[in-house]
Amino acid sequence: MRVFIAIIVGLIGGFILGIALSSFIGVLGMLLFNEPIGIKFLSYFTAIICAVVVPIIDQKNLKSGN
Repeated sequence: MRVFIAIIVGLIGGFILGIALSSFIGVLGMLLFNEPIGIKFLSYFTAIICAVVVPIIDQKNLKSGN
């Protein structure tokens, strides 16, 4: 159950992180190149990556006693 919650938290957090990162890249592109740039589906990629990374980090912290 703990792993499932970590996956859900990773998905939601990664999706929000991807939206924020995509907005930052778009603003930076407007400042530097006068046209919006970005990575298509960035929020989905970060959600998947965080859904994998968060349970791994959680398990390491659980084993080390932190």
